[in-house]
Amino acid sequence: MKRSIALAVVLFAAFSAIGQEADPAVGETVGVAFVGFDSGDISESGRLILSDLVRREISIAPGFSLVDRGDIELLLEEQELRLSEAFDASDPVRIGALTGAGSYIVGRIGLLGTLYIISLRMIDVETGQVTRTVTEEFIGPLEDLRKPVRVAAQKILGVPGIEVNQGEFISIETDPPGVGVYVNGLFEGNGPVVIRVPKPGKYDVKLATDGYKPWSQNVNVEKNATFFLKARLIKQEKIVDERTRALQDGRVSFLTFTTVYAALASEATLYALGSDNVRLYVGLPLLTSPLAFFGALKATDGVVMNSGRSFMIMSSTMWGSTWGLVASFVFGADGATDAAADQEGSSSFGFLPLHAGLSVAGGLVYGGLSTWLTSGDEPFPSSRVWLYHLGSVLGSFLGLGVPYVFGAESPGVIYGGMLAGSLAGSATALWLTRDYTEGRNVGNVSFIPEPPRPVALGPDGGFGIYLPLLNARY
Repeated sequence: MKRSIALAVVLFAAFSAIGQEADPAVGETVGVAFVGFDSGDISESGRLILSDLVRREISIAPGFSLVDRGDIELLLEEQELRLSEAFDASDPVRIGALTGAGSYIVGRIGLLGTLYIISLRMIDVETGQVTRTVTEEFIGPLEDLRKPVRVAAQKILGVPGIEVNQGEFISIETDPPGVGVYVNGLFEGNGPVVIRVPKPGKYDVKLATDGYKPWSQNVNVEKNATFFLKARLIKQEKIVDERTRALQDGRVSFLTFTTVYAALASEATLYALGSDNVRLYVGLPLLTSPLAFFGALKATDGVVMNSGRSFMIMSSTMWGSTWGLVASFVFGADGATDAAADQEGSSSFGFLPLHAGLSVAGGLVYGGLSTWLTSGDEPFPSSRVWLYHLGSVLGSFLGLGVPYVFGAESPGVIYGGMLAGSLAGSATALWLTRDYTEGRNVGNVSFIPEPPRPVALGPDGGFGIYLPLLNARY
């Protein structure tokens, strides 16, 4: 007796010519056995669950009776055959008689990208030929594969009234992979991903991930169709987070000041160089102002430019311009002005090129220093700005008092003492306020100054209380 089993018949019939036979006659019942699904893309437990769905369809289909898989397995155990030896199908009638099956159904599930392909073949035991074939395609999550498997089983059994509704899907492939996918504002996973939408219609698809510019598109999903979408995101040079955006409330005033100052500085520079070209006086501000604006706009993109930092840079620039203008008078410009007035026979005050040049130079020096001093990722408190200028003024008074006490009368010495005192006072104020923080809430980020804290005063173990010079909130 040939050692043949149902699985051997299946493997033999899979490569046989495909043919079709008529449905069983009314009143006749055909025994059908389902061997199971062959798939390398689904786990064994998943294949067993889907196989049980097909067997259930066989058991309830009119004109068919289910031949239990256990009968075939029992037969294999009795004949002590291994599955690897089950390739001889020369006695299919014997197999059918032993199991009571007139036909076998074999199945296979393959995964092509995101597309599941379900194929079923019904094989006649006596002839070994394929009598019916069914193929179903499905896109969606694995847990939703149950319905197309049942539909395929009903089709191969000839059960009428099957309406195949695959559903509506959006298949999204992203470059780079792992991008967050949002449909109508809801997070649906990371690409590549296949999303089942509730109904046909238009959907807003957005893609977002760190380091790349956001991507969006409106798609129209038709009934029982899949919209395939492939998106490539562009890298973003610098990302400004919400915290930084909330701390750029001083950016507008800074950009305005930079634009106006650039125009005035260009005019003053031409005057300091002694230019008499009227076209330059008109054209240079028109050129430098927009360049300064866009340069400052680019420089402050993604930078914490709160009101305190903007106030510090702008006020320091004006403060430096004042020191430069004073220097022009101290170091001989006033004498040249008086000489020019005497030549004209007038005592009116004249504004010389040295006045303009030193004023611009002082403003640029002070503005550059304040920009460097306030640089960082944290907001610069406005309270520190006021204390910085207060220290500068007090220091200049101190610098004026020292030469006066020693009887110095030289304008250069007095100016030098005041400038040195001003720089020392401002530096001291910045050092004393180094622990100050922004005393306000910005968006969801809270900046709270440090509360008074006890500090040790000496080896005797005594304690005191530390109080800041000024604590301002706004």
